Amino acid sequence: MRYSPAATVTHPTRRGLTAWLRQRFDYGTSAAPLSRRHPGALAPVRVSAWSAAAWSLAAVGQPVPGVLVGLGATAALPSRLGPLGHPWQEALRLAGGGTWAAWRPLASAITRVWWPIALAAAVVSRRARRVLLAAALVPALLDWADGDRDLDPVRYTALRLLDDAAYGAGVWVGCLRERDATALAPDLASWPGRRTRLHSAEVTTPGGPPP
Repeated sequence: MRYSPAATVTHPTRRGLTAWLRQRFDYGTSAAPLSRRHPGALAPVRVSAWSAAAWSLAAVGQPVPGVLVGLGATAALPSRLGPLGHPWQEALRLAGGGTWAAWRPLASAITRVWWPIALAAAVVSRRARRVLLAAALVPALLDWADGDRDLDPVRYTALRLLDDAAYGAGVWVGCLRERDATALAPDLASWPGRRTRLHSAEVTTPGGPPP
């Protein structure tokens, strides 16, 4: 392969809604075989297990325990940041900020890959309906407000949800074909304490591994 500045390459777009959704569905079916070849690379969401636990508790109507879990994540982190000058300050920034920011990838996973489970739960649970509605609307409206706004918010949100539904359906079909559900599983590997503690040399030695 080589680069030629004189070359012009075009990508054919799908002209109709049905063709576009079919394309998104087909893309989704590739997740399962790719996940089998590259374990962990196709996880629908990557967040700390502490963050996932905190938001899960909040979603089921237990915000106080959720906050306590977030505080527990903050308290568990300084022991891994000992070589730093202000481990507690960094723990608050990393764990607290990370837990707060985790709502967005979790919401995306709910409407994109986990929507069949979320929809089934919404049928029997009012609280699940509220969670699903918030996951569907809040990120979409925030992205619309931060974008170029070529579409009105209603059409933008509707097309975004259709995109997510088509891709997510493809993921499920691909998993059924491959008989492998790893493409549906979250990556919660960043649990404080599971990795090796930082060493002073890693932080202070120029060119050493990043913290």
